[in-house]
Amino acid sequence: MRITKDYKIVIPSKVLDAEKYAAKELKAYLEKISPECVLEIINDSVSASTPEIVIGNSNRTCYTETHIEGLYDAFHVYEKNGNIYIFGENARAVIYAVYRLLETLGCRFFSADTESIPSLANIELEDGLDIFEGSPFEYRDIYWGCAFDTTWSLKNRLNGACKNTRDMGRNIPETLGGGLNYAGPYFVHTFSQLIPPDEYFDTHPEYFSKIDGERTAKHLYSQLCMTNPDVISLSAKKACQWLRENPERKMVSISQNDSFVLNSYCQCEECSKIIEREGAPSGALIYFVNAVAEKIEAEFPDVIVDTLAYQYSVKPPKYIKPRKNVCVRLCTGGCGTHPIETCENNASIKGAFDTWSEVCANLYVWDYTTNFAQYLTPYPNLKAIPQNIKFFKNHNVKGLFVQGQFQEAVNGEFGELRSYLLSRLLWNTAADVEREAQEFIDAYYGNAAPYVSEYLKFIHKKGTETHMGCAFSCKEKWDDLIDENELGYLDKLWLDAINACEDEKTRLHTVRSSMCHEWFKFDAKRGIYADAENFERLRENFYKKCREIGIERLSEGVGIPAPQLT
Repeated sequence: MRITKDYKIVIPSKVLDAEKYAAKELKAYLEKISPECVLEIINDSVSASTPEIVIGNSNRTCYTETHIEGLYDAFHVYEKNGNIYIFGENARAVIYAVYRLLETLGCRFFSADTESIPSLANIELEDGLDIFEGSPFEYRDIYWGCAFDTTWSLKNRLNGACKNTRDMGRNIPETLGGGLNYAGPYFVHTFSQLIPPDEYFDTHPEYFSKIDGERTAKHLYSQLCMTNPDVISLSAKKACQWLRENPERKMVSISQNDSFVLNSYCQCEECSKIIEREGAPSGALIYFVNAVAEKIEAEFPDVIVDTLAYQYSVKPPKYIKPRKNVCVRLCTGGCGTHPIETCENNASIKGAFDTWSEVCANLYVWDYTTNFAQYLTPYPNLKAIPQNIKFFKNHNVKGLFVQGQFQEAVNGEFGELRSYLLSRLLWNTAADVEREAQEFIDAYYGNAAPYVSEYLKFIHKKGTETHMGCAFSCKEKWDDLIDENELGYLDKLWLDAINACEDEKTRLHTVRSSMCHEWFKFDAKRGIYADAENFERLRENFYKKCREIGIERLSEGVGIPAPQLT
């Protein structure tokens, strides 16, 4: 069937903002695909006149079922009697459906600055068009700075909308269907927001961890006392306050502080009894979160109370189970460059998944997909990621939070490619990742694409020879894997890639991605950086180049240094 300018786009008279947005996006992209295909947007108070593209729940509706058991944010796009109908189970899903329809025409939404829009004389859709889709994950958040763009997020069917007080994260406004977000100032590590040490420690040290016989509220060291009844009551009171302030949000985090030490949990007599009985510190944590969740449920029966299985709490308890309104976000760790299911370095986290998936009805994952100690390090995890996401699905995981370089949007180590592939997999775990990756590389790097593909093939082959976690030295992992001949080969590969670029945008993309190879040489003092006499000057030139191409971050805690030499 052919879409011509005779079609009209129909929206409901009582239109939702998201439906109006979906209609405008459809109209705009159809015109980009075929400039002659200019469609009028009308509302359903106008008499029906075939052919039409009907968006949302209007009086033209002939079939409105969009729910698919076990899938979330589902939509239905189909043709009947020459008309096209676009429905979603919620306002956000209507927007997803429009972009999915555009994908059938060849549109791809790779990054905030790169899309692939076909140029067609005629817009043809298959006869009997029928797309009925949803995601196996109710919560889909890619916490990479380059993936925070709202429109890109909608085009790639993300719904996580986590933002913290530093204004980092994704925002999907309610007018565009909203996203899944947490009430309160933080979406994780909230113990210190629930019971602020500055407010309570001097008068109530018993509210905080007892470690080595002493109560402490030391930052990045201490937690809360998880059996103290006042701590339970005060935490519930604060969480309810956050929920009243954000009535549209249906999740709240009651989760342990981040910590520099593993044994930061409270070891007082009452907490220790539970820990001993349950065989793990997570027993006291789940006891505490369950108690808080029970109090929250009395006022907010439809809210999910989120906590972490992280550091000391990864190992599940023996007996106590999370309440029905409690969600556990299990943090992965381990080796990121080999699949969880088959890598010996991931045996403990695999065991944690095996158990948590049996006892927790609301299991989420916090997955790590970069080297937080050195963001620019080559990190060959593109083959492990698809297998891990299938593993999560098979372990009854309902939501994924995938963390990478979250500060600053510009990444020098394939953050954009990784984010795009993650978005495809979070929607469809069976996505053809190799095809999707090649489509991205061809569009994002242009004439440099063959060289970039060869580099990725090289480092992924080498990466199978070692294990890489989420915080390590580039030199430590890569120095012994790449000999001098290979170093010269990679130098030429990137030089040829940059020289092949046909325009400034693809050149900038290619130069930024080449910085992961440059960082390896810099960190290992290889190639030009082996010149000890001139290393400080070379160091300054490296950082200057980063600043010029927009790379602002070396690691989770360190930015690109300011100029040192004059």
